[in-house]
Amino acid sequence: MKNESADDMWAELKSSKPKMIFMIVLVVGALAAVFSKSVEIPGLKAEHINLSYDQMMDQIYLSGLTSAQEADKKSQFIGKRVTWTGTVIDVEPGYRGNTIELSDGNKRSLADYFLEEVPDDQALSLSQGDTIRFTGTIDRFTNGVLTGYVHLTDVDLK
Repeated sequence: MKNESADDMWAELKSSKPKMIFMIVLVVGALAAVFSKSVEIPGLKAEHINLSYDQMMDQIYLSGLTSAQEADKKSQFIGKRVTWTGTVIDVEPGYRGNTIELSDGNKRSLADYFLEEVPDDQALSLSQGDTIRFTGTIDRFTNGVLTGYVHLTDVDLK
């Protein structure tokens, strides 16, 4: 294989319509895959776990783990999907969609988890005190006073 300059490769690409079309299709397909959540790569579907919020918090924060063990336990949950029920505390607009602040179960107390990047057509129909069921992917954890908060993305409201 020759060591060609970028100018030589660009000139060759411009001189051949099939190569140019192939590259355009390749680039457009790659960009569509990067920006689309609907593209699923076989074998990379997120695992669904059947833990409640309380069970998860017990395993992370209330089981006497060291800070390193706690960080490791959190990393085991990131990327997993859960199905929970929560009570709407607030809906806040954001740069990439709305954030729905929820209290676990049907309690109307402090926030326990946040659904992020929720589109307007789903988020704007919610009111404070509504109880909703949803499935989402755990994106990250932030520490709270006694336990922590779970931030979920790729949310499907039921």
